[in-house]
Amino acid sequence: MIKYIAPVLTALHNEKEVDVESCLRQYDHLIKNGLDGIAVFGTSGEFPHISAVEKRKLIMAAAPVIKNRAEFIVGTGSMDVNETIGMSEFAFENGADAVIVVGPYYYGMSDASVFDYFSKVAASLKGPVYLYNFPDRTSYSISPQTILELVRKHPNIIGVKDTVPDMGHTVEIIKTVKPEFPDFQIFCAYDNNFAYTILSGGNGCVGILPNIAPKLFADWAKAARNKDFDAVAAIQKKVDRLMDILWFHSPFLATTKAVLTDQGIFAKDTMTFPFRMFPEDKRQALREFMKEFE
Repeated sequence: MIKYIAPVLTALHNEKEVDVESCLRQYDHLIKNGLDGIAVFGTSGEFPHISAVEKRKLIMAAAPVIKNRAEFIVGTGSMDVNETIGMSEFAFENGADAVIVVGPYYYGMSDASVFDYFSKVAASLKGPVYLYNFPDRTSYSISPQTILELVRKHPNIIGVKDTVPDMGHTVEIIKTVKPEFPDFQIFCAYDNNFAYTILSGGNGCVGILPNIAPKLFADWAKAARNKDFDAVAAIQKKVDRLMDILWFHSPFLATTKAVLTDQGIFAKDTMTFPFRMFPEDKRQALREFMKEFE
């Protein structure tokens, strides 16, 4: 099954408090425009900077808006495996279809330690688990062989988001895991790699850009499902251009929040501390850029 999932941004009233109303408005907008899934509290959602209390508040509010309309996924990874398990249990109790788990970050880990961490999480949970591989942030990569061994042991590990710009690692996961587990779902994270991923036998993308142009990416997934490769190629060119938005400002999350504010979806584009909001002197250029995708 080919899918496009949006790892959603988190609207904020201030540096600590989630703006639930704006978040729900965004989820409804994304679903109405055809996205297949909503992933709350991924990297795009600034998850390391948001308190457990605020996370629980949004998870409880999100389920009624997302459930049975799109796949509802919650990011629950933490440095502490017990916190990961606890937040995952809470997510399932409050309507999540699956959780996506990034492993402990900061220290590098051996393949054996990676296996032990995710094995403990999966064994402790009854619901579906996506692995989240993000070596630029965790200081290690989940190897294709480790993924295969985890899937062999834990049937509730149903997929992986592979956040690497070079498709080589993602393709190796496909080659290693799919022959034995064809239903295992493999997603890239860079939007411009969607077509490459599906042509290689993967399942799609969990990428940030659908937050600001959902119909474009829903149409891309639909074209891929329909094997309309002329349309896939045409949309690829638009996506390659839209990728330029990520270089307007650092962090790029501030850029995408500014777009959502201009679109009237977020009330304001507040960031968690210590990130700064998108600068005023760049806003007009950003608005002109986004006119290409209206």
